[in-house]
Amino acid sequence: GDLVIAYEGRDRLSAVRVDSRGREKHGKKETPKMLYTRYAGIPHSQLVGVQYGTRVTAEDGSFVSVLPPTPELWSATLSHRTQILYLADISMISLQLDLLPGRRVVEAGTGSGALSHAMARAVGPTGR
Repeated sequence: GDLVIAYEGRDRLSAVRVDSRGREKHGKKETPKMLYTRYAGIPHSQLVGVQYGTRVTAEDGSFVSVLPPTPELWSATLSHRTQILYLADISMISLQLDLLPGRRVVEAGTGSGALSHAMARAVGPTGR
């Protein structure tokens, strides 16, 4: 039941909860649980137990890279119903606010949480 990020390309990321059993029921029929990419399907059984950064190849030769669900990658997988801040914007905000480890910051956004994640990382475990 681990959560991973399947990376096909810069614009093609998806969050996947890998099912170690690797099967799903459709009525009385059981089929392998699949991650469907742009080109092919990859059974979850191929994703179980792989190291982060591993390329998993489908039958047609296409592949996905299995990555850890970091806050930055998680933000990139979200549908963008709200306007999220990207790395360049977040960097400028962090620089202008002088966010350093141990600092205190208040952020009350209603978006995807991309800025919150970045601020939490900037102030570190000693910040608030």
